[in-house]
Amino acid sequence: MKHFPAEDWIDYVRQIDGRGQRAAMQKHLDEGCSKCLETMNIWRRIVTLAKDQNQNAFEPPAVAVHAARASFALRKVVPFPAGQLEVARLLFDSTLQPVAVGVRGSVAVRHLLYKSGEVCIDVRTQPKPGSDSMVLIGQLHNSTKPDRGISGIPVSLLCDGDTVSRGRTNDVGEFDFGLTALDHLQLAFGVGSNRTIIVPIPDGESARGLT
Repeated sequence: MKHFPAEDWIDYVRQIDGRGQRAAMQKHLDEGCSKCLETMNIWRRIVTLAKDQNQNAFEPPAVAVHAARASFALRKVVPFPAGQLEVARLLFDSTLQPVAVGVRGSVAVRHLLYKSGEVCIDVRTQPKPGSDSMVLIGQLHNSTKPDRGISGIPVSLLCDGDTVSRGRTNDVGEFDFGLTALDHLQLAFGVGSNRTIIVPIPDGESARGLT
């Protein structure tokens, strides 16, 4: 059975019929597709909530837009059996914190903290001394056991949906990648046999990634 993508269901619940397929989508629901019905109901709740809170006049945060786009784009290119695909929630970004006078503009290390369920992902980006490259380092750990990293987890670095590099977390849950870019990057973690966690990295200053 053919399923309609999430983008189409967003238009459906917003009553936008740009491609003239609203009738076909309704027929698809009437035929009993539970997967598309669930997707439609999720976006219906989101749209209703936005209307109730009178949020239509406000621009969503850039991080939220980036996360949503990453979710849609990566469903077709994740390097692991997707199963349950989750986009991790950004809890902390050091660039959004106040910087003391005299230090502003000199802080090169960026610290990001994400969470998806019980999994926490701690990420740092910093320049490599003596080069124009950057390094992205991080660690996976379980929020119920914060002193223990999650080892042996396959992790891929993606740029614009293309896999740039692959690796695994080490014995203490750490991973690292070298970069020449901080734009349009995502991390994908294959947790267990049927769960993929996507971490959208907020855009930085450069253009492409490597190894």
